[in-house]
Amino acid sequence: MASSRRMGPQDSASSNALLDAAERVLRNEGYGAATSRRIAEEAGLKQQLVYYYFKSMDELLLAAFRRRTQRGLERLERNLAADRPVHAFWADYVGVDANLTFEYMALANRHEGIRKEIASFVNKARRLQAERIGRAYKEKNVGEDPASPAAIAFLMLGTSLLLRREAEMGITAAHKDVKALIDWFLAKFD
Repeated sequence: MASSRRMGPQDSASSNALLDAAERVLRNEGYGAATSRRIAEEAGLKQQLVYYYFKSMDELLLAAFRRRTQRGLERLERNLAADRPVHAFWADYVGVDANLTFEYMALANRHEGIRKEIASFVNKARRLQAERIGRAYKEKNVGEDPASPAAIAFLMLGTSLLLRREAEMGITAAHKDVKALIDWFLAKFD
């Protein structure tokens, strides 16, 4: 039997404050700290409001991730339409919050909904990026050998995340060389 309890509006200031707080807790303290009490405290709200707006913590975390992917798709649409899409993809990737991304990936090990959302989002984004990179290859007469558009889409995201994560940990060995390689590759699309 479906729950008949009253739920709060999903796009209210309080529900958005809870989503923002969930992301801050995930980013700064890790998914193990993402409890209703901690998130409510971070949002400056009472713990009971978590369950007024969300049926469960799983639902809150999934809603936070879905909001994040929606924003990511909006940025992707802008990047797809950019005059220099390959540059736009890279610029967007270097701005990605690596800590939060890795926390969602860790959470996906135990949260099937987030795992499915990650797979859906990444597969869609990578397909669209690869298609647009392929068109950019043709527009700029750049050969695909040995780097297919799909491989480039994969490497751009993976490289940006690893560079950010390592830098946050104080690891910088080879970063300058990797960035020079990326600049060399991007220059092919100028």
